[in-house]
Amino acid sequence: MNFPNEQNRKYFTDNTSEYLEKSFQKVGLDKVYFEKLLEWLSKSPKWNTLRVNKNLANNSKDSVNDIQNFLDKSFDNLNNKLLKEGVYFPIPKCKVLSNFLDECIVYEYSKSKSMQDNIKSDIKCIIDVKCAQAVFRGADIFIPGIISLSLSAKSQDLICIYADLEGKCLKGSDANLYFKKSVDSLQFIGTGWLLYDRDQIFKNSEQKLGIGIRLKELVDGSYTPPFHYLNQTKYFPQNLPSIICARVLDPKPGQLILDMCAAPGGKTTHLAEIIGNKGQIIAFDKISSKILKMNELCKKLNTKCVECFVTDATKIDYSVYMAESFDRILVDAPCSALGQRPLIFNNIDVNQLKSYVNYQRMILENAVKLLKPGGFMVYSTCTITLEENEEQVSWLLSKHKKLKLVDQTPFNFAASSGFQCEGLDESQSRLLQRFCPSFKSEDDLNDIYYDTNGFFISKFLKEY
Repeated sequence: MNFPNEQNRKYFTDNTSEYLEKSFQKVGLDKVYFEKLLEWLSKSPKWNTLRVNKNLANNSKDSVNDIQNFLDKSFDNLNNKLLKEGVYFPIPKCKVLSNFLDECIVYEYSKSKSMQDNIKSDIKCIIDVKCAQAVFRGADIFIPGIISLSLSAKSQDLICIYADLEGKCLKGSDANLYFKKSVDSLQFIGTGWLLYDRDQIFKNSEQKLGIGIRLKELVDGSYTPPFHYLNQTKYFPQNLPSIICARVLDPKPGQLILDMCAAPGGKTTHLAEIIGNKGQIIAFDKISSKILKMNELCKKLNTKCVECFVTDATKIDYSVYMAESFDRILVDAPCSALGQRPLIFNNIDVNQLKSYVNYQRMILENAVKLLKPGGFMVYSTCTITLEENEEQVSWLLSKHKKLKLVDQTPFNFAASSGFQCEGLDESQSRLLQRFCPSFKSEDDLNDIYYDTNGFFISKFLKEY
């Protein structure tokens, strides 16, 4: 299907692209690597992952059956609706990922080859980029994400959905008019059914938070049922590297554990499940509304050993939290988040990109101070930059001589190890997990461990 703007796409501003390309050149990675990286980032992972809440689920076999029943019913309903169009989506089969990660259940996106070259509907919708990214990961389109609709749009219309790459489309405007003027700043996402008339979406305040568009099919022909229809007390949608990250920290029952940048709470609640609610987990976030949501999540998931506090991890009160008091510390740091897939367009500038490094170091300094001798710390990000990943590890090791980089076995599942950089030799870089293909000929980009979000994990021991 050929739509405007599919060729010569831009994913970053020119300055940011140039900065990132030069950064990778420092470790011998050329323009070809960078182009392959952008192509990989621009595509959604083919796999969905769900974490089983072991506090509430009986066992892995029952969980697989539950999720398979959910998939069967969801796809049967969809296929019945599409029967007249001759469209059919194969029902995916789910499975437990591995014996080491038996709380992780995976299944592939289902793909139909039916996406027609000629979509007859001229009804258009424009959504924001964040909404578009969520759609590619299985979400329907909620009303707050809808920016613009065709003037004639009404309930039950089949519509073409576009993402506003530059963020310039005005709320409530005519989507057809904007399409004619600014087609090069739009990216085709897929098709869906509008659930309300245009006036209900933009003028009726009672409908502001509901689902506005039920997704039919993405541009690549894929579909996954929205997770919000699944029992979200027993099954928690979470990216595979994030599930692995909590496992790498390897918390034990009875330990005092700190999650320094805890919101929205996926890793925090996973840590609690790993220790069977036997221990104490302190969770920080500096934004009070996020802490309120974390408390709600903990209650929903039957997480009883977590205490959440409004705390800025760069400004620790050591009269409240004693130095060298925590057995395990997770620093899943605020970052540039360039590993999120699919990458549609990111307008981050170079100064913003650089600003994360010092902020992360302020948090890491406090983490090292709070960690017990003999304790373990995991530093992770959901980005692909050297400056926020390998170079931070190098800085930590040079600044804190008691820190030792350690092996992540048996949870070292990533497609690649880390890159060598100044201050980090080959043996040390092999101890790092970089969820991002090296794009060598032997890489299987369809394998679940290659086809994840971009992510980075490092693990440290604080020696006596």
